[in-house]
Amino acid sequence: MKNKPENVIMTEGDPKKIIFRFAQPLIFANLFQQLYNTIDAVIVGRFVGKNALAAVAGSSGMVINLLVNFFTGLTAGASVIVSQFFGSGDRKKVDDSIHTIYAFSIIGSVIMTLIGITAAPALLRLMNTPEELMSDSILYLRIYFAGIFFVFIYNTGAGLLRALGDSRRPLYCLMICCVINIILDPIFIFVFHMDIAGAAAATVLAQLSSCLFVLFVLY
Repeated sequence: MKNKPENVIMTEGDPKKIIFRFAQPLIFANLFQQLYNTIDAVIVGRFVGKNALAAVAGSSGMVINLLVNFFTGLTAGASVIVSQFFGSGDRKKVDDSIHTIYAFSIIGSVIMTLIGITAAPALLRLMNTPEELMSDSILYLRIYFAGIFFVFIYNTGAGLLRALGDSRRPLYCLMICCVINIILDPIFIFVFHMDIAGAAAATVLAQLSSCLFVLFVLY
């Protein structure tokens, strides 16, 4: 993979300036990640109802964050290996590492999809989810996990891009994803009257867009 203008060469120049330049997009990415997770809760809570809000932002949201953050941590560790090979100029090992990490991501996403869909009721009961929220929470969780593949592919790609010194394009991807989610949420909720299922479907489609974007950049 050739360096683009977005890439920060971490081994050249003033370390303080390099780290600051590289960290700026990471800070904004965290802000957009929080915004992205808040969009569904705000729209659903305002226009669908308090039970729907509790289903999106409550136990189901905690289960999603726990599992996704766990896997994201694993891919972040794997990205360290890629950055070492990239820094040493070993293109073949960089490519081999990327292929291995993506193979792991695909396998992990399949396993996580099966766990999320089949074990959703049990996971929510472990979280002491109130019975009146179970139906909506299970629906939201299952739709989300049906598209968990896109989440894994994006997070893996974003980690790999950062390992190669590019922290800007993962941020651009999140910004696009947020806009798509903001647009699709009202369409699915108001036009198609899908309520909480519409919010979950909008999230999955937004994640699909981020997945395609990051794959395009890596390719």
